[in-house]
Amino acid sequence: MAKQNCAICGAEVNLLQQQKLADGNYICRKVCAKKAMGDFDFVSATLYSVKEHIIQVEDGTKIYQKLFVKHKPKPRCPGSQRVLVAEDLGLIAKVDYKRKGLFSSYPVACIYRIADLYGWEYEEGTKVSMAGAASGQKTSDLKKVKYVHYYFWDTPGMSDFLDDIGGAMNAYSSLEKYYNQLFGIQKTLGNIKETWKNQIGAIKAAGSAIKAAATGSENLEAKAGEAANAMDRAQYGDRTEWIAKADAALRGV
Repeated sequence: MAKQNCAICGAEVNLLQQQKLADGNYICRKVCAKKAMGDFDFVSATLYSVKEHIIQVEDGTKIYQKLFVKHKPKPRCPGSQRVLVAEDLGLIAKVDYKRKGLFSSYPVACIYRIADLYGWEYEEGTKVSMAGAASGQKTSDLKKVKYVHYYFWDTPGMSDFLDDIGGAMNAYSSLEKYYNQLFGIQKTLGNIKETWKNQIGAIKAAGSAIKAAATGSENLEAKAGEAANAMDRAQYGDRTEWIAKADAALRGV
């Protein structure tokens, strides 16, 4: 069996002990790969993104222990126990549990800013049931699973992930409503005025940027930035409050 050296710790690993990455590097499964979250995609990852993710987990676990354990936020989705939203902190924790011996485990976490959340899409998939795993993963043992696919802006490491929401009735609908309200994204006729105001603001800002470009204004860069921010507010809601909360919470860590 061909041996490689782990690109992180330098350990020599054989075929069964190594994890190959998308850029051709290898890392060891026994130590370095175990530092990642259980659902991290090594096959599509580069050495750089793996290193960033390991830092993300190390830092996230410290923040989780210092802030989330004390606040004890509840999961937003009835079928999930792994995604915790702490509104007062302006943060979201994705929690995983690592085995410690035969009968115990300990939590590790990735921490995200609520302000950086820009997508929460419903997806369906299949996975092998416990019975299927024991019987050799037969096709007949696959079960349908419902997920929420989370996406985050400007996040080194793992910037998106799937959260298994189980078979909870209307779980995604209530979750979608919650996040829309959180960011002031209005999707009901009664609140259409606020949406219209945001859209008009975005159109005016974009028009101002176009005018600046046409007239050769020296303020073009600032106008373009204003337009981009206005477009984001119209589509994703105003994140100013959530940025301030996260900055305040992380300042003390």
